[in-house]
Amino acid sequence: MPSVTIIYGEEIKTLEALEDSLLGDVIAQTELPLEQPCAGRGTCGKCKVLIEKGIAPPDEIELANLSAGELALNNRLACRARIEGDTQVVLSPIVVYSNKIFKASLRYKREKDIPLGLAIDFGTTTVAAFLTMLDNGEVCAGAAGLNQQTVYGADVISRLFVADNPETADRLHRLALASINQAIASLKLSKRVLARIERVTIVGNTAMHHLIAKLPIETLSVIPFQPYSTDSIKDATSLMSGIFPEKVKVTLAPPVGGFVGSDALACLAYFGFDEAPYPMAAIDLGTNGEVMVTDGKRILTASTAAGPAFEGVNISCGTRAIDGAIVGAKIEADEIILHTIADAPPIGLTGSGLLSLIHQLRDADVIEASGRISKKLPEAFAQRIDKDEKGIKRIKLTKEGDLYLSQMDIRELQKAKGSIRASINILMDELELKAEDLKRVILTGSFGGQVDIESVLDLGMIPPVDREVVEMTANGAGFGAAIFLSDEGFARGEKIAAHSEQVDLDQNPNFDMQYVRAMGLTPSGG
Repeated sequence: MPSVTIIYGEEIKTLEALEDSLLGDVIAQTELPLEQPCAGRGTCGKCKVLIEKGIAPPDEIELANLSAGELALNNRLACRARIEGDTQVVLSPIVVYSNKIFKASLRYKREKDIPLGLAIDFGTTTVAAFLTMLDNGEVCAGAAGLNQQTVYGADVISRLFVADNPETADRLHRLALASINQAIASLKLSKRVLARIERVTIVGNTAMHHLIAKLPIETLSVIPFQPYSTDSIKDATSLMSGIFPEKVKVTLAPPVGGFVGSDALACLAYFGFDEAPYPMAAIDLGTNGEVMVTDGKRILTASTAAGPAFEGVNISCGTRAIDGAIVGAKIEADEIILHTIADAPPIGLTGSGLLSLIHQLRDADVIEASGRISKKLPEAFAQRIDKDEKGIKRIKLTKEGDLYLSQMDIRELQKAKGSIRASINILMDELELKAEDLKRVILTGSFGGQVDIESVLDLGMIPPVDREVVEMTANGAGFGAAIFLSDEGFARGEKIAAHSEQVDLDQNPNFDMQYVRAMGLTPSGG
């Protein structure tokens, strides 16, 4: 009988199966995750898997439910694909995204003769796709999906570690392409609209850029953590494994340096750092935090491992943005009121929910400036405190007692915000800037675009600037990538990359001191 090898991250299971048996039935025997909401009828398209070898040709239901790009990459429906010889298949993590990233204009439907482009923001956790009019660069629609590489770890270092193996590196590349397919599919475009796409540009942090570009990653994995190449790739068609038609021109914008990638470059372009009339800063908040500061002349950038707390990862009741995810909190009359996506019953904390909750608890003196859960609590909150199985203090968030904020969760937030604040401080010190000098501070990224600004200021994540100078946008990198869809815009991006300076925080003797000081939960950051 044929052997079937099923790969889920670093977990690999091999078993024998009858020729012509359904792949979904074989996977079910392993207890590895596979979503089949339609019970295997082939109508929902949720059980997509990545085939590395084996499997009979697709049937008519697969041909109807899989895009040309997915078929080119050898994505298949587990509920329809049948075993043919020895088979190897890669499973992706199951995460449902309920919130649309962006939607603005229906002009692409009205003016049907104008060619279109796709700007792809390939993030460590989220991959966003933006449909753009090529006549004037207008972004018309946007949507996102999960970066399927997360099966190899939430952070880039974990993925670079396993990418030392050439077979795994190739798998990470193919998972990247599958993620791009998924993000484009989430736009729900008709075949007629898809046929009008002529250009695609992809931005991402340096690790994501190298894995997509199939560049060596050894120099990124060791001090001083520099890219193998900072060149742009003006024709990346050969790297796409046929997921786009031949007529489509695919480009990869250049990374700046270190872990400051082309996604940060896209932010620099979109926010006009190359034309800044005054000192300003932008912070792309996510699994990797990119910090950008200019005094109006020099542009300094840095990347810091903010950690996955901003994505709800490593939090005891953390979750990504799905229905029921907590995105905000308010304390009224000693009651904790939790705001969730779709107003569904709370299931866990997103990064924005974590930040808002800790801010509220800090204001109520439940959490001290040091981050410790206070020993002197109002009676209503004293009743909410207990300890987990490891003896760590935690705060009960719901009457049912199924959701808690632990002391370690608070520490995770402190570490994430401390690394961001320390990075900003070091870049500002290099440019001899003070908080009052900044005339514009932009928070961007899927997390940065939805945080509560008062929480950010009161907990000291950014310098104590006036509230009026702080603004938020979720899609700085995606909108900047849209600029790169034109030859002129792409050349501008290359010019900004050459002018920008990347600062190695790990080489800075003041970083550790700044980091420790910035962990305090006060507006001053310490």
